[in-house]
Amino acid sequence: MKHIVILGAGTGGTVVANMLERALNLKEWQITIIDRSSEHHYQPGYLFLPMRLYGYERRSQVVRDIREKLPSNADFVQADVRLIDHQKREVKTDKGEYPYDFLVSSLGCHVVPEEVDGLTEAMGHDVHTFYTLDGAIAMQEAMAGMKSGRLVVNIADSPIKCPVAPIEFCLLADYYFSQRGVREHIEITLVTPYDGAFTKPNANRVLSEIAADKGLKVVSNFSLESVDAGAHCIHSFEGDRVDYDLLCMVPPNFGPKVIDDSGLGDGTGYALTDPRTLKCRKADRIYAIGDNAAVATSKAGSAAHFEAETVVANILREIDGKRPMPSYEGHVNCFVESGYHKALLLDFNYDIEPLPGDYPMPMLGPFSLLKESYINHFGKIVFDWVYWNMLLPGYLAEVPLLPSHMAFTGKDLSTHPRVQKVRTTRVGEVMQREVFTVLQGTALKDAADLMVKHQVSSLPVVDVDGVLIGIVTEADYLAAMNTAEEDPMGVIVHLKRGRKRCKGTTVDDLMTSKPITIGEDESVRRAVELLDRNHIKRLIVTDDGRHVIGVLSRADLMKMLSC
Repeated sequence: MKHIVILGAGTGGTVVANMLERALNLKEWQITIIDRSSEHHYQPGYLFLPMRLYGYERRSQVVRDIREKLPSNADFVQADVRLIDHQKREVKTDKGEYPYDFLVSSLGCHVVPEEVDGLTEAMGHDVHTFYTLDGAIAMQEAMAGMKSGRLVVNIADSPIKCPVAPIEFCLLADYYFSQRGVREHIEITLVTPYDGAFTKPNANRVLSEIAADKGLKVVSNFSLESVDAGAHCIHSFEGDRVDYDLLCMVPPNFGPKVIDDSGLGDGTGYALTDPRTLKCRKADRIYAIGDNAAVATSKAGSAAHFEAETVVANILREIDGKRPMPSYEGHVNCFVESGYHKALLLDFNYDIEPLPGDYPMPMLGPFSLLKESYINHFGKIVFDWVYWNMLLPGYLAEVPLLPSHMAFTGKDLSTHPRVQKVRTTRVGEVMQREVFTVLQGTALKDAADLMVKHQVSSLPVVDVDGVLIGIVTEADYLAAMNTAEEDPMGVIVHLKRGRKRCKGTTVDDLMTSKPITIGEDESVRRAVELLDRNHIKRLIVTDDGRHVIGVLSRADLMKMLSC
């Protein structure tokens, strides 16, 4: 029996476990999840608890048994992880040792108030935080008792979980105090080490405008040195001072010490991680996901969900003897509550910051991007149900609601300087001209060998005249082929897409006929539309006679935009 061990049963770990259970042969693989806690927390609910908004009032509303959403065929071990021995491929815990063939670190991160002078002593004395469940509950009384004075929300340092949450708290506080009729007597200030309300320029501009309209103050570039509970103030390293009557602190966030102790971390407990493959930089067969991964994207549940797709796909590739694919692009989207039953939606990745426009979503959307709306608020509220019933079980990866790649459909591309390239750049300037093709009638095994040899995931199929007639992809093999004991490439092929069966041994039997194509003189914008509309990863570039002259993938587009 081979073993996959997942450390941490938070969002990322639970999604990965559920996706792997459906993808692996459980007669050959055992999935083990290790977590010190017996509880799973819906952390977006922490934001509402201090103000008892939208029905969130009690601890029980955001906590469930950790085993509830874990796969039934997996082993759950409640234990403290003491060491990851990546030489022996073994996890040491206070409950025993667990060997692994692949390991996923989803250990998350936690607040470390002791990193700020005076903060630990100040906590509970007009100083609270909603970044922990106990802190969010304790803050209820403080918020309810406030009728006048200065509410200060302070971000101590980065990185933190959900970087947009502090300004979101300020906006909700404005709404909360307005509903109580005391808003005019309360000054609300966000104190941040960033240049503004948020780290992304477009989002910062919009959120700053909303904050100003609501009379919120933003103190930027404030590097917190200490908290003086006696004087009710915070100090910066530059000598600045901000006074408060009630302080909502966002303490520094660190990853678990065991990551550093195991030689996998960056010194603050975050696993050093390849940003595209999500594979650990320090050891083989280890992947990091969610808040524990040291990658340049938000530490948020949506990021963990999108990362899970890459992690699972790459583990399966390595099991099959293939190299991990650099498919994760840092995609994150999140609803930002602005009060009065309105919210904004942000959608961005490593290379593209939030853009205005619409976010299409079947049955629910479209949601507005970078703009307040009631439908966005609805999306935020119903996400509680989506989280427990679709995201954690890993179903969102199987339905076209939230694609792991950042889609451009509905976005106003003219607002982003780099994205303006999309309007003017031609396909021929970006496409890959070296394309491997196969002739119709090529054996399935020979086509598969060609994919492995050249490390490509698809092959255009051409006739004897070189005219394109179809495409066969790696996904076709994995999703549509039954295996046989002797010759796995010479068996009955089940074409699930068309719900039909056929006997075959050549690419003609497996290929998709009439694949989506584009000309080299067409715009990249047109290519983006075709990729999004048809939910495909690549376009075959042909001349007027449908001869193959290149291929254009999503990765090619991202490279163009990141230049």
